[in-house]
Amino acid sequence: MQTVNPKEVGVDPQRVERLFSAIERKVNEGWLYGGAFLLARRGKVVAARGVGQTEPKKNRAAKPDDIFCLFSTSKPITATMLLMKADQGEVRLCDKVADYIPEFSTNGKRSITISQVLTHTAGFPNLAPDWPMPKWADWDATIARICAQALEHEPGTAVHYHALTGSWILAEIARRVDGGKRSFAQMCVEDLYGPLGMKDSHMGVRPDMQARRVPVQALDSGGAPFPIEFLEAFNEIQTAAVPGGGSYSTVFDLARFYQMWLNGGELDGMRILSPAIVDLATTIHTGDMEDRLIEPIRVAMQWPKIPANRGLGFWMRGTGIFPTYFGSLSSPRTFGHAGASSIMAWADPARELIFVGLTSGLIQEPRSILRWHLFADLAQACVVD
Repeated sequence: MQTVNPKEVGVDPQRVERLFSAIERKVNEGWLYGGAFLLARRGKVVAARGVGQTEPKKNRAAKPDDIFCLFSTSKPITATMLLMKADQGEVRLCDKVADYIPEFSTNGKRSITISQVLTHTAGFPNLAPDWPMPKWADWDATIARICAQALEHEPGTAVHYHALTGSWILAEIARRVDGGKRSFAQMCVEDLYGPLGMKDSHMGVRPDMQARRVPVQALDSGGAPFPIEFLEAFNEIQTAAVPGGGSYSTVFDLARFYQMWLNGGELDGMRILSPAIVDLATTIHTGDMEDRLIEPIRVAMQWPKIPANRGLGFWMRGTGIFPTYFGSLSSPRTFGHAGASSIMAWADPARELIFVGLTSGLIQEPRSILRWHLFADLAQACVVD
């Protein structure tokens, strides 16, 4: 994507500076160590900068081409791989998961549909506690363990964020209908990253990416719903393909991914999805239900009710004023995803705007939501034409 003067695409340069000044202020106030940030409009990059430091102990300055673990910002990538199969007629979103993974049907999970997995309403949100992180690197064993799990609530009746389980199942469906000969990581390279020119992206870290990889580091301690110390352990499995949280990328590659979605499924002559499935995926499918994972945070912070606003693999902005990763100014059809108190990427189709923030320094999730809310509003305020 070409970098242009902000004025060429209706963006106020002074307001861009205001956005980056706010990011620098938050670095100084201890809301992040630093990171890489990108703002783009109408398919053009207007700003891409490193701010602060990625490794304070080594005095390593942040650079815009640094490579980060995306954590759950990986989920739209995995969902895209499944949606491509639906778009090609190889699966139907109303099909049952067990139609493709027969062993998944145990312990009450026979009726779960693919669309329920995509919307986090499937009812098996938690990875079994007897399956520690080192075992995640074993793809087949992890799939088998998830298939053996019991149902936790009736499918379709509640949104409860599936942090890891759902994306593994979506990826396994895509892999099986593909024929099962390619690994999911290989599929991502050949069917998505490669065609989109996402040269610095991979499901797990490639050896040639190591020098630019930013290690996962804690700034705060404790944390809910996911302990920050637990998230730091992602450094130990960095080469594993974890479809719900293990993709690595840069702000530039993520901008290309989201521009493809803004373009109705195409980028630089490469069509990945049809406009019809893009429209369906970026529509809210969870009504006014809250997310059971976020609700305790909302109650503890005494925030207004926050609807889950789930599309197919994406968070959606929706309507209403409440703390949100997308801020108050984003249009209702804005879509994107956050990742583990450190990562955020979204696209606003109404303003043709993309924002990506990849940060170092894991913080408490409520602080992360408020930080991204501020940055989103300042990014939206840059648009003046």
